[in-house]
Amino acid sequence: MTVTALAVLGLWAGLAYQATRPQDASGYLRTALQVATSAHDAAATGALVGRQQLRGHLFGPAAATAYDDAVRAVAGAQKKFGSALAPDGAPAALRDRLAPLVQATARELSRAATAADDRTLRDAVAALDDTARRLDDLIEANR
Repeated sequence: MTVTALAVLGLWAGLAYQATRPQDASGYLRTALQVATSAHDAAATGALVGRQQLRGHLFGPAAATAYDDAVRAVAGAQKKFGSALAPDGAPAALRDRLAPLVQATARELSRAATAADDRTLRDAVAALDDTARRLDDLIEANR
C-alpha cells in the first residue's frame, strides 16, 4: 500500500512539475507562431470584410458577424500569448515584436467594426493589411 501511494504521489508531482514549468525556447516559439498565425488570419479577415463593405458587397449583420469572429480569434490568441512565459534570449525578442502586432490587430478590428464612415473604415483596412503583412513576415522569419 505504501509503495502504491508513493508511486501515485510521484506521478502527481511529475504532472504538476510538467504543468507549471516554463516552456523551453522551442515550445515558446511554437506557441508564438500559433498566436501570430491566428492574429494574421484575423487581420486578413478584417481587411477583407472591410474592403467588401467599402465596395458595397457586404452589409450590417454579415459584416458584424465576420468582425465578431475575427475579434474572438484574436482575443483567444491574446489569451494564449498572455499565458505563455517567454524564456530569455531570442524568444523574448520575438515576444517583444509580436505583442504590439497582436494588440494592433485587436484595435484595428474594433475600429473597422465600429467605423461610422468610409474614411475610418478605409484607414482601418489599410492598418489591418499592414499588420497582416508584418505578421506574415514575422511568421516566415521564424519558421
